[in-house]
Amino acid sequence: MKFLAIDTSTDYLSLAVMHDDKVLARIHRKAPRSHSSLLMPMIDSILKRSKTGLKDLDGFCLSIGPGSFTGLRIGAATVKGLAFVTKKPVVAVPTLDAIAVNGKRFCGIICPVLDARKNKVYASIYKSDGNRVKRISGFLLVEAADLLKRLERYDRVLFLGDFAERIVGLLPGAKIAGLSWQPRPEVLGALGAGYFKKRKFVKVEDLEPLYVYSRECDITGK
Repeated sequence: MKFLAIDTSTDYLSLAVMHDDKVLARIHRKAPRSHSSLLMPMIDSILKRSKTGLKDLDGFCLSIGPGSFTGLRIGAATVKGLAFVTKKPVVAVPTLDAIAVNGKRFCGIICPVLDARKNKVYASIYKSDGNRVKRISGFLLVEAADLLKRLERYDRVLFLGDFAERIVGLLPGAKIAGLSWQPRPEVLGALGAGYFKKRKFVKVEDLEPLYVYSRECDITGK
C-alpha cells in the first residue's frame, strides 16, 4: 500500500510517501507560520521525488493533534480535499503518539508535553520497555502542576516537547531527551501503516483536528 503521511501540528512540516512501512521519500523542515503557503508545494515536491502520482496513492495519513490550532486546521483541510478528489481512505494518528515514539529506547515513562498557554499543557503518558511504547493515559489538557502530581509515582520519566525544559527540573529523577522531539514523518508513516492494516479509517466528512478539553483528562492505565 502506498500512502502520503502529513504532519502540520508543530513549527515543522513533515511529510513522507510510504510503501507500507517503508519510506520512499521524506521532508522534515522547520517552517514556522508558513504551513499554508508551503504545504501544497511540498506535497508536489515529495510526490515527484518518490516518482508517485496523486492517482497512485492508496490513501492518506494525517497527524491530528493536539498541537497548533492553525497548523492542524491547514493539514485537515488539505487532506480532506485530496481524499475527496481521489476518493481514497484516510487514517488519523494522534500527534502525541508520534512524539512519544522518539523516546522509545528509554525504559520508563515517556511524557510528551506541548505548551497549551496559560501554564497548561497538552500531554499523554506512555510506558516504554526500550522497544515498544504503550499509551497508558488519555490525552490531557492540564496545568503543569497537576501533570507533575500524576507523575510523582514513577521513578523514571522522560519529557519530550516544547514545554519539556520548563517542567523537567520540577520532578525529581526526570530527564529531557537530547534529541529532536517533533513528530518525524517516518514515525507517523509507520504508525499510519498499522492503522491501514487494521482498516481504522476516518470518514472524510468526519476528519477534524483532535481538540482536547480539561474534562477529558483521565488516566486509564498503570
